[in-house]
Amino acid sequence: MHAPIEDGLEGYLAGKPDSEFVKHLGECAECRQTVALFEDQANMIRAIRVDEQMEPGPGFYARVMGRIEQEKSASIWSVFLEPLFARRLMYATATLTLLLGIFLFTSPKDDVAEQMLSHDLPPSTELVDADQDRNTVFVQFATYQGE
Repeated sequence: MHAPIEDGLEGYLAGKPDSEFVKHLGECAECRQTVALFEDQANMIRAIRVDEQMEPGPGFYARVMGRIEQEKSASIWSVFLEPLFARRLMYATATLTLLLGIFLFTSPKDDVAEQMLSHDLPPSTELVDADQDRNTVFVQFATYQGE
């Protein structure tokens, strides 16, 4: 389709063709055939257009909403919102918390750090500065061999 036809097609289909469009249409057989196809399609669309406002039948909206609800996919989070699952999850969490608390309060205390600090510290006859004292503790931690 050529440029004059592309530019003036809407006006022609609306019933107001411009002179350049009509002139080109008289000269070009290919464009005449294309415009004829467009006219046929426009006439078919006008034929199926309803002049009066249509209202949906009774219960239409209820049927549509019911169908939307049926086809709506279940979310993964909906499982957690079910009352039975939530109750079971609550009981399992409470039991786990209780067991962890019992384990923490009844487990034997490890005094590893205390043993490491009291293990063969070098004798201190003179005052030691803080950096040297810190280095001594680090060496003790690094070289500690458990008994």
